[in-house]
Amino acid sequence: MTGRLVASTLIVTAPFAGGDVQVLPPDLSPDSGIPVVLNMADLTFFEAALRILEEAGGGPLHYREITRRALERGLIKTSGLTPEATVGAILYSHIKQAEVRGEVPKVRSVGKGNFALLVRTHGQVEATVEQSNREALDRMLGRLHKMAPPGFEQLVGALLTQIGFEKVQITGRTGDGGLDVQAELTVGGITRVKTAIQVKRWKHNVPGKVIRELRGALTTDQRGLVVATSEFTKDALAEAAATGKVPISLIDGDRLVSLLADHQIGVKTRDLKYLVLDLEQFDAFEGTGPVSDERSLGLWPVPGGVRNYVESTVEMLKHIASASPTLEQMTGWVKKTFERAHSESTIKGYIGVLRTLGLTVFDGENLVVTSEGAECINGDSKTAIATQLQVRVAGVREILEALSVRPLSREEVHSLLLERLGTSWETMQQTDYRLQWMENTALVQKDGGMFTRGPGGSLYPHPSG
Repeated sequence: MTGRLVASTLIVTAPFAGGDVQVLPPDLSPDSGIPVVLNMADLTFFEAALRILEEAGGGPLHYREITRRALERGLIKTSGLTPEATVGAILYSHIKQAEVRGEVPKVRSVGKGNFALLVRTHGQVEATVEQSNREALDRMLGRLHKMAPPGFEQLVGALLTQIGFEKVQITGRTGDGGLDVQAELTVGGITRVKTAIQVKRWKHNVPGKVIRELRGALTTDQRGLVVATSEFTKDALAEAAATGKVPISLIDGDRLVSLLADHQIGVKTRDLKYLVLDLEQFDAFEGTGPVSDERSLGLWPVPGGVRNYVESTVEMLKHIASASPTLEQMTGWVKKTFERAHSESTIKGYIGVLRTLGLTVFDGENLVVTSEGAECINGDSKTAIATQLQVRVAGVREILEALSVRPLSREEVHSLLLERLGTSWETMQQTDYRLQWMENTALVQKDGGMFTRGPGGSLYPHPSG
């Protein structure tokens, strides 16, 4: 059987040894690929990027567009001159670091600076692992609430070290207004930020009073951080981000257990490997999928009407980008979305044309958008599809070349294709599909019974052969 192994990570909680912290594995190095921005009153660049992609239905979006929307929404604040480059670097680094750790990244690159959420409709195995991980993090939070204060401070100190802080010192219990941990964070190998940390092992929400007391205890060269096992009140959130005051970063309980799990503190991971079909390989063996060095002879329409190919294509691509569905799931979605689409075999033909045009591929058993598909969603959709028609579909270039000499009738186009492509089509169906796609993308236009090159046809140079 043709298939491939997929790894899924199961989190299991590991007991804390007395009041100390057991870090598993002990030789884990900090994730130094992404600069840590501890300003939890706002969002980190990575968190902001995730939110923008979520609001965009999973993307894909170019990192410049992600940055523009995040700044416009006030999700991030920066005094730097190149925030777009920073966001792009952070997203690429996240993917690379996840691969190094053998984890599934939260985003994927679809090429040419475009990113999409790695949102995939889960099967039974993934759903079980995901639920187990949520339950493990809930148990971890409950275990943190039971820790003695000195042990909790040690745990926070270990986490800060893993994140990238240096000179972490546990100062001990000094009262609610005191400082429990002190550390330094080197930013970009240039600036050292001294940070005073207060930890709150509370079940009730942390009020603004705690933020004000911590700020009052800071020296002129320190920043503040509050780490809690609970949430923060609205007053605390507002006080932490107050304009004109020393910013105080906040880590609540949910973020705390996520960070602990990310850095393997208090948890172990077990890698599960299971098989999924590699449909791209099956299609390659059967010769039904597009071949990288040959243009496809087969071309099919998409649902939604012969004048709406571009709109329907974009709608289908957006769903694939946001859901990464299996072929069966995509078939069901098309059936629900397009009222006149009923036959499963016809619907699979609709879906197949997206692959013929190089706009989607199979990742295992799931459909994902390619960089060309991302361009179709985010850029000039008509031009993007027109380009793919010329590159991927046999006969399109030949039609444009012939139309540059004189107008042709439908029958003349059909005869041209039979001669130039060496086919023996018994009907004119494939000719009609080509002309319909080319009309939709302005490569050709119809005047009476004759076809001429359209306004989009002049955008592309003559093929060299």
